[in-house]
Amino acid sequence: IAFEECVSGEPNGVQVAQLVDGGSAVLDGRVCVGDKLLRCSAVVLGGQAALLSVGGQQYTSWKRELIECTNIGFDEIMAAIESNSGRFGYTDVVLELQHTAASVPRPPLSPSERQRLDDESGANVDWDWAGTKSNGVQTPIRPRPDDF
Repeated sequence: IAFEECVSGEPNGVQVAQLVDGGSAVLDGRVCVGDKLLRCSAVVLGGQAALLSVGGQQYTSWKRELIECTNIGFDEIMAAIESNSGRFGYTDVVLELQHTAASVPRPPLSPSERQRLDDESGANVDWDWAGTKSNGVQTPIRPRPDDF
């Protein structure tokens, strides 16, 4: 999914500008160009000791929360989405979108097209007690339960 500002230069959230061919949003079928992002998952850091160091700051814990995206800027939203990284054991991002008057409906995928995209996606996530393995890359941290 590619996002753009709802109002250029203003902290009024983002909307879907484009969908990536063969991507998860196309496979899912519910997301449309023009949809507004209401909330997204973000990793929130906390604590005082040196378990984890990010940008010179040291933290002992983290949790993932849904944050409101309707009144913040593009860069903050992109940072929140990017925080859902393998570094913390996450291999997904949770997005809550809303259709708007500007949303462009798409025809549903045919069963053969859906199967072809499923076969080509190559996304493969395996869980074990040591963490996650996504597309052959080991992430040694098992994510904490979501706080939503």
